[in-house]
Amino acid sequence: MRAFVHLGDFDVFDPIQVVFGGVRFDGDAARIVLIVEAGIFASIAIGVFTEQRWGLLLALCFMAQVVMSHLAFVIAYLPIRSEWMTVRATAMQGPTIVLITLYLWIRANDLIFDTPASSMHAHRVRSSQDRKTVQEAVRPDSAVAE
Repeated sequence: MRAFVHLGDFDVFDPIQVVFGGVRFDGDAARIVLIVEAGIFASIAIGVFTEQRWGLLLALCFMAQVVMSHLAFVIAYLPIRSEWMTVRATAMQGPTIVLITLYLWIRANDLIFDTPASSMHAHRVRSSQDRKTVQEAVRPDSAVAE
């Protein structure tokens, strides 16, 4: 059994909203911003999976942008009474986003800003050779010898 009911004329509500760089985008502009963000996520994924430093740098920069974007949005829309619910929801997400960014910073700090592994290996080899040279230079009966 089927029933057809004419509901009348109505407009379809487009609920998509995106905040990027502290600016809220609606409708088609929001879709374009989401496509750009998807491209950024794909670039981050490719960089991380191929174990490239730029992948971690891009992820870290993107998360820093997200933190600053949320902060700018909250500051810009706080005086507007009709936006208080949106501002409150965005502000509640803030601590979680900051913690994720800090975790990414702590985990990636050594990988991004330290010397590459190949030069660390060369430094270790040089250090062990220097230690052997010092040990050979010190007399065996000396108190300085290890």
